[in-house]
Amino acid sequence: AHDAMPIPGLSGITDEDLFVTLNLCLCGWAILALPPSWRPARWDSSVLALSAAFASLYTATLVHAVFFERGAVPEGSGFGSLDGVVNLFKSRTVVFSGWVHYISLDLLAGLYIAKDAERARVPHLVVLVCLPLTLFAGPSGLLLYLTIKTVLCWPTQRKTKRC
Repeated sequence: AHDAMPIPGLSGITDEDLFVTLNLCLCGWAILALPPSWRPARWDSSVLALSAAFASLYTATLVHAVFFERGAVPEGSGFGSLDGVVNLFKSRTVVFSGWVHYISLDLLAGLYIAKDAERARVPHLVVLVCLPLTLFAGPSGLLLYLTIKTVLCWPTQRKTKRC
């Protein structure tokens, strides 16, 4: 059995219960994968709201871990050294918060890719190639998108407004 997540208003809900709900991020990724003409109205606001919901959960768990949960942040933890960061991630609470952090920010990176590709008229196939990598390895997917976009846009950048 896992300890209940110490979030006001969510007493009795475990971190494992909340972890399963994080799969709701896949709804946002599904919207991003749709061709632009198939996306629902205000699609970008919907994905942004989903990311904001995860950001709220992240903030609540982080604040509680840092200020209210005794022992959630192990002694010797911090961001000043690699050992401090490794020690920080020995805490289940911190790992949970960190995972929510990744989900929220990776979804924002995916939103950037989808919106930028539509604006710059980058083929949707490029988006479809980059989104899975962004979902699983955020910065790598974003880097792949930016690289492909640069290669595609380089020859036409000065002649057209494509990119």
